[in-house]
Amino acid sequence: MVAAEVQTVMAGAARGDVTPRAPVMLMGYAARASSGPSTNAAQRLHARALALGEGEHTAVVVAVDQCILPGAITDELRRRLREKAGLGTAMVAFTVTHTHSAPCLTGAAPNILGRSFTAAEQAGIDAYTRFFVDSVERAVLEALKDRRPSHVAWGQGRVGFARNRRTAGGPVDHDLPVLRVTSPDGTLRAAWANYACHCTTMRGELNASHGDWAGVAAMDVEASAPGAVALVSIGCGADANPDPRGSVALAEQHGRSLAAEMRRLMALPLAPLGAVDAATMETVELPFRRHFTREEWEKRAATPGIVGHHARRWLERIERGEAPSPTLPYPVQTWAFSTNLAVVFLGGEVVVDYALRLKHELDGRRLWVTAYANDVPGYIPSRRILAEGGYEAETSLWYYDRPQQFDPAMEEKV
Repeated sequence: MVAAEVQTVMAGAARGDVTPRAPVMLMGYAARASSGPSTNAAQRLHARALALGEGEHTAVVVAVDQCILPGAITDELRRRLREKAGLGTAMVAFTVTHTHSAPCLTGAAPNILGRSFTAAEQAGIDAYTRFFVDSVERAVLEALKDRRPSHVAWGQGRVGFARNRRTAGGPVDHDLPVLRVTSPDGTLRAAWANYACHCTTMRGELNASHGDWAGVAAMDVEASAPGAVALVSIGCGADANPDPRGSVALAEQHGRSLAAEMRRLMALPLAPLGAVDAATMETVELPFRRHFTREEWEKRAATPGIVGHHARRWLERIERGEAPSPTLPYPVQTWAFSTNLAVVFLGGEVVVDYALRLKHELDGRRLWVTAYANDVPGYIPSRRILAEGGYEAETSLWYYDRPQQFDPAMEEKV
């Protein structure tokens, strides 16, 4: 890691409550099709924003206790923030913790229940989405207003509760990069950590809002440092589950273990950072395999479950003269903090192969890889996983309403 001198950076952070205020369907599990709208919260949900720098170097990262974030929502937020705060597209990064105990958002995985939402369910989702967007915008504007001279530094630790859910002993990424923001006197103002693991400690039987291990970790750090804001984002953990899992108590166990590692790391001398020197945002077109013919759609439509529901929806589009696109627009964003750290934000549910490959081909000592960023249009499988097949390669795409599996050429494009 390149040595750097301590710099003073304008930094601010804010937290906004995005817990639903009215009954709303929860995302994450098809089993909730029979549960009905959730009417209570087992843990409050939050949108947390961290603003770094000033002028054209102002960068903002947002971490939200939410499962799936559609690109249409982040596009709207970017439009508002550009008009109200002058923030450039590449300087704002939206991430979700992917907790499977958060409300549905309009346009997110529309087939998640294996059926269409009822009119009443959709109305509740739309109302929550409007509240959610307003709340996230407010948190960002408050973080920008909160900026004052600070010291920013980062380091990397490890936690170990993620397990490959496809193959026993399969690859995982246990790295825990942490960014620390302190006042010049050393008081903690904000922290941001990133871990590659699904937020699925609780299963679908819990029909209540909860931030899972990521929400527990953030609140635990905040409780130990009054006034600080703690962000947690997710790395390339689409094929990793927390282990063990199955209860709120286990979510609390995992969250506390991650928070403890954050505190251990933040107590050490870390590598100083300045503001974000350069930022990019690019849309990559990921190719699908050959689309189904009309006859293939009709055959699939006759099958039960998610496959049939997905096919019937696409047949309705075909009847209206709509054709599936040959590609999926996919966002890739990067931030560079001088020579000391590069952050990559990848959209979607990204499997671990991408992070391991990036860290191998680039300098993993100075690289931070976040997934579930800016748009979550589905799983992003690697060439290896496409060859192996299974949920991440195929079935998951029907819940997201994608027309076909990805072509293996997608990995090189990303």
